[in-house]
Amino acid sequence: MVHRIRSWGAKKLSYAGRLTLVKAVLSQLHCYWARIFLLPKGILNRVETICRNYLWSGIDGYHRIPAVSWESCCRTKKQGGLGVHNCYIWNIASISKYTWWIANKKDSLWVCWVHNMYIKQHDWWSYTPSINSSWVWHQICKVKEKLKRGLNVQQWVQGSFSTQQTYDSLAGTSESVTWEPFVWNRLCLPKVNFITWLFAKDRLLTKHRLLKFGVISDGLCCICANAQETQSHLFFDCAFSKECLQLVLQWLGISWHLHMDTIMSWRCRSLLKKQIIMASFAGLIYIIWSCRNSAKHNGSIIRPKLVLQRVQSMVKYRMQGIQSELSILRCRDWGTAYAKVPATLRHNAQVTANADIYNTFDSVVAASL
Repeated sequence: MVHRIRSWGAKKLSYAGRLTLVKAVLSQLHCYWARIFLLPKGILNRVETICRNYLWSGIDGYHRIPAVSWESCCRTKKQGGLGVHNCYIWNIASISKYTWWIANKKDSLWVCWVHNMYIKQHDWWSYTPSINSSWVWHQICKVKEKLKRGLNVQQWVQGSFSTQQTYDSLAGTSESVTWEPFVWNRLCLPKVNFITWLFAKDRLLTKHRLLKFGVISDGLCCICANAQETQSHLFFDCAFSKECLQLVLQWLGISWHLHMDTIMSWRCRSLLKKQIIMASFAGLIYIIWSCRNSAKHNGSIIRPKLVLQRVQSMVKYRMQGIQSELSILRCRDWGTAYAKVPATLRHNAQVTANADIYNTFDSVVAASL
């Protein structure tokens, strides 16, 4: 894992790029060994440390304090996390397949050997291994005891085995967040999703937070320099961000006043309309945050009209990249009306929907809104 990270270190990846590598590469290296035996806690802690450090700093060593705890990152997206697997719980869920096999697969050669060698006439769920049993068998029995404490084993044994479902049951459930559809919108780029996630959790490293940590001594807004740079000021009390917001509202044809809590939990009958509006606001948050960083490090700020153009381009190109999914969303919005259209005309309607997406973005927004 460390060798791979050092080969990635020279590449300037965004948070979203690092998250993809953590979930698709680093976690899978651990999963291979987690299916074989129960790993020591020291190894699992080291694996999580490597993944955490790379996600927040781009290197395998300790660099800075993470913006969000690793426990929160390991929650599902609906629960406000990033969907990263907890190594310790995943290891138990992977080894639990042996427990399920012993309870169900009576015709398996290995299960028959286990019953003849260890369990014999005892009940499996009340069985205690002897001190002379092998190390691997002790680990399997440890997992069995943990499953008894964390699951309804009678119901679990009766169903079909799934590592993911066992992991979800062991991880437990927590309250779902209302802003999950806003943050993980498919019409947003992955890098926008991540920054919006930090925004929703109020974990962006504004000057107000850095001032509390004692990193800086000046807490004035990098853009307007008229107030303390808190997240609520930056979105959207600052004169610059307020003007950008008004331009986006005017472009979308929205005249009523919006609050960020309303946007993140907003409901709409048209799913495509809702996703376009939410993607526009998420893109605006990302670009304003980029403007803030540019003002802090380079002393330059772009004009609000250019911010609007970047929001439009960002959403437009994303829509073009996933046009097949958008066709499905449009069909859902048509609902029963589309189902009543004769089959000979549905193909023409589908072609028209696809053609709209490749037209200018203004026409797509006008048709959707």
